[in-house]
Amino acid sequence: MVHNKGIKGMEQMEEKEVIVKLRDICKEFDGKDVLKDVSLDIKEGTSLGLLGRSGSGKSTLLHMLRGTEEYAPTSGEIIFRVGMCPSCEWVDVPSKVGEACVKCGTKLELKEVNYWKDKEARKKVKRAVAIMLQRTFGLYSDDSVMYNVIQALESRDYPASKRFRRAYDLLKSVRMLHRITFPAVNLSGGEKQRVVLARQLALDPILLLADEPTGTLDFETAKLVHKALLDSTAGGMTMIVTSHWPYVIKELSEKTLWLEDGKVVKYGDSKTVVDEFESQVGEIEREEYAKIGDPKIKIDHCKKYYYSIWRGMVKAVDDVTLTINEGEIFGLLGKSGSGKTSLSRIIAQVDPLTDGSIQIRVGDRWIEVGRVAETGVWLAWGATTEGMGEQAAARVVMLHQEYSLYPEHTVLANLTSCIGLKMPEELGRMKAKFVLQGVGFSEEATEEILPKTHTELSVGERQRIALAQVIMKEPTIAILDEPTGTMDPITKKFVADSIRAARENLGVTLLIVTHDLDFAHDVCDRIAHMQDGKITKTEDLKYDTEQK
Repeated sequence: MVHNKGIKGMEQMEEKEVIVKLRDICKEFDGKDVLKDVSLDIKEGTSLGLLGRSGSGKSTLLHMLRGTEEYAPTSGEIIFRVGMCPSCEWVDVPSKVGEACVKCGTKLELKEVNYWKDKEARKKVKRAVAIMLQRTFGLYSDDSVMYNVIQALESRDYPASKRFRRAYDLLKSVRMLHRITFPAVNLSGGEKQRVVLARQLALDPILLLADEPTGTLDFETAKLVHKALLDSTAGGMTMIVTSHWPYVIKELSEKTLWLEDGKVVKYGDSKTVVDEFESQVGEIEREEYAKIGDPKIKIDHCKKYYYSIWRGMVKAVDDVTLTINEGEIFGLLGKSGSGKTSLSRIIAQVDPLTDGSIQIRVGDRWIEVGRVAETGVWLAWGATTEGMGEQAAARVVMLHQEYSLYPEHTVLANLTSCIGLKMPEELGRMKAKFVLQGVGFSEEATEEILPKTHTELSVGERQRIALAQVIMKEPTIAILDEPTGTMDPITKKFVADSIRAARENLGVTLLIVTHDLDFAHDVCDRIAHMQDGKITKTEDLKYDTEQK
């Protein structure tokens, strides 16, 4: 049941089937409404989609349900209806009331927990609420995939004799059995996300909160995660999911709640709500003409090999030859683990190459990105070419997939002093406002957001500000790793415009690393498709030709 002014025809649910009640939920940050009068009944074993553009309140509502302290509602109530063991305080779903506790055998009793009024009860319920966050993996990077899942089972007091088998089954459900002995640090982004899902399922939650669970994954990898999520809800788990992809909401949820500026716009069958939402989103229009200059980046037989005790010889980048021109928006397209991010990190001077060469043109000079000394010891090219390293490094900036902002500082500081921007304060503020508007904020929203800190922003807003950080540095080469990974279609249009504006107004050469085929085709001049460390084909989109 949903209660919201002006919304009618909401579905009634039987009280015994409800696991969560939201009643007149409001949330303010600095006097601004983030959620306003949201009321909803969530039925056990169902999947609910949260839909809306960045900043609409989706992530705020998820964190509120998770029990994150700074997201406590300003007013209203959240009631969890659970089966709770009076002996060991195990928390289960309400349909299990009257059955034996899985831990101690005591009969479960029905308890209605006023989530934000009863702190002690909230702690108990919170242990049974799992969350998958945007772009946050939270894995033990040096430990194996199997150990990461076993550790989650230990934290939930799962019987020791059954942990190995349960971990195996969970990894099988997310298609990760081929990586059980790998350290998490060696996994691709898509693989890490599947391990995160396995860890959350290991907690045997009564409620799974999935915030953009596949936002940064390629289509094929996303399908694997979607199937695992669907299998989980088919088994009776309740799930609330957000996604910037409307088709994901349609695929993963039975009902959808559409939020706009913190208010409920529509609630109902997912297909109906999503179709109406999509009708308000236009197409990203391609740029008709842009001047492309001389070669800016030359990649010649580039290789990035490394040896892993778990994987043997890994050919992350395998004999790639490529030229990227000045002023070009060039796309590297591929699935998780295809090598696109590895190649971009070499260009960004984050990682060294194993063989071959990558050169970047600075003015009339060509600077080598990395090479191997005869002794086999890596020497950064900045150390071998006097005066060149700092100059070139200052002109190549990368927005990583796992980006972060300075949490204790304001947005303005994040765009100026925190990134070493040296200019008068007023000029820095003016430039920050210009760039923020370029990545999709309105003039009014720009004024409101400049004094805010990390915790007051939606995840979509944080991502756009991270993109603004890159543009603030006025690079000649900007590398954007999954720049639209967790953005809704409307925000994605603004990002497309901001990428073009950076090229037009600042003379930036842009390398877009993405799995988003549609976005790449709409924004890029050329695309190189990568698979298993190799380029399989290139497309020249300005002339609509394909080279294999």
